[in-house]
Amino acid sequence: MAEDKTTLPDAVSILASIESVEKKADSELSSEFHKKDEEQPGVGWSLLSQIFHFHFTAGKLEPFGPMWQMDGRRSMIPADLSHNDLDAIQCTLHTVADPEFQARVGDLLWLRRKDFKAARMAVAAYIEAGSRLEDPEHWPACMERYERGLRLARQIDAKGVLPKSVLAHLEARVRHYDGQDPLFFTCKALELLAEFQFGDFPALAETAGRAAAKSCEGGDFRRARSYFDVQAKLLKLAKDDEAAEAARVASAETHAQEAENREASGSFMAARSFWEDAVLAFRDRPSLRARIPELQRRLAIAGKKSLDDMKSISHEIDIRPMVEHAEAAFKGLALDDALCQLAVFEKPIDPVSIRHQTLKKLEETPLYAHIDAEIYDETGRKIGRRPSISSSDPKERESAIEGFIEQNASFIRGINVMGSFAPAVRTILTEHNVTEKEIEGLIADSGFIPEGRLPLFAKAIADGFRWDFSTALHVLVPQAENGLRYIIEQSGEVPRSLNQDGVEEVWSIERIMGNDRLKKALGASFAFDLQSLLSGRTGPNLRNNIAHGLVSSSSLNSPTGFYLWWLLFRLVVFPTSMMRAFRERHAIARDAEEHSED
Repeated sequence: MAEDKTTLPDAVSILASIESVEKKADSELSSEFHKKDEEQPGVGWSLLSQIFHFHFTAGKLEPFGPMWQMDGRRSMIPADLSHNDLDAIQCTLHTVADPEFQARVGDLLWLRRKDFKAARMAVAAYIEAGSRLEDPEHWPACMERYERGLRLARQIDAKGVLPKSVLAHLEARVRHYDGQDPLFFTCKALELLAEFQFGDFPALAETAGRAAAKSCEGGDFRRARSYFDVQAKLLKLAKDDEAAEAARVASAETHAQEAENREASGSFMAARSFWEDAVLAFRDRPSLRARIPELQRRLAIAGKKSLDDMKSISHEIDIRPMVEHAEAAFKGLALDDALCQLAVFEKPIDPVSIRHQTLKKLEETPLYAHIDAEIYDETGRKIGRRPSISSSDPKERESAIEGFIEQNASFIRGINVMGSFAPAVRTILTEHNVTEKEIEGLIADSGFIPEGRLPLFAKAIADGFRWDFSTALHVLVPQAENGLRYIIEQSGEVPRSLNQDGVEEVWSIERIMGNDRLKKALGASFAFDLQSLLSGRTGPNLRNNIAHGLVSSSSLNSPTGFYLWWLLFRLVVFPTSMMRAFRERHAIARDAEEHSED
């Protein structure tokens, strides 16, 4: 039986829809097309929405993957497009004159039909779309389009002028910013120029060196390392081996500089990780090896001080058996297995169980339960009140119970951090170097991460493995909040509201965490733990405190910060193919209380 002919909206309607979107990137177009499909079902908006909803990874040969995968199902990928679908979108390639639209359609026609003319149009469109989105403060979106345009040009015209024209554009943008952009736009452009061996290598290396030095002055050692590393590659291409080695030495030195910086701020947990990185980096540089014994001495001191900081809980309970169990469970594991095991090593707090435990404890200490208490933050600001459980008002009595539950939950989290998670992470770091590259490999296909956010999640998770939970959570919490809205949207509900002026406003964290669809998706335990930590008024309320600058670095580099980092790590890792394979290998049964997006 012949397939039904695929219909799409006319070009004028598609262009009008695109023009109505402020940021003309794929995810925004997908949302707009989805909205149009709700208004005009059966016209073809749904197909356009799905085409622009692919997970875009510019560095892969197959750049479009499913946006989500769960329970053996997934969202659309290019292979799902029928011949009639391809015929229909091919008709739009020349009539819908928008670069983002033409880049996506032309690329799909190349991937599915090896249409060289469409691919050439896509290359030009990617550069135009990237230029339209170019913003050094929000650089990934434009750079993804530049990179895909370059890699596509190399595929279809390996020895011709097309890839050189894209590379020339990148080199021009590097000269434009001259290393003064605040984040990683220039660095990524330089990495591509080095990879494809194009440009004035000495001049490009000089730009990289200046950006690296400026980053060091500002204390951004991670950025400095990235620039020193690409500078070394460019100098090698310039056949200046001595200068290239000097850049590699400077890159290694940044690990020690960052360790010093962390110790000066009182964070010995983070410093220990950077001293360890410094030892490994210095081993690779012959001129630095003589300094390794001193680094190892500093590593031992930082390790002891970080352990001393974590012993306060031992006065309440003997956690040595937990520590020994955790160390044994992670010793000798391959890195991928160790990371997956960390995500499942403990479960989030069961709200039914902890309520039962709390009420039982209150019965055993009735006098304590009748005390009315006020709650203050670390600056002494009153942020809440826990009423007496003897109140005649049912709401106040429930509020008192919730306050005691939060107190009990905080104690349990501390036990899990000190007894399980900290020993587990220490064991992993003893045997492996956990970098952003390894984290990206683990979470690249996570169904929780919206398009374009992978580098942010990878950096935040890697910062946690450096014991820097303050930096990690300042990135991870707002990104996770957006991810939670994404879960709600995938369930069929739009987490935005219209105000009286017709302006769309995204839901607050309180409304997000109170959403029944999200609670069902996450499961009772995960929803309770996440809501308690992010938005509970008698709990840490970390989302709002982080957003409003009301929490210090030392407060986040704590068991509470560590636990929230682990909880969000678990949320990101569960809906990945690597985790599914790990659970199948180890016969980890699906728990009814587990969040269901895995």
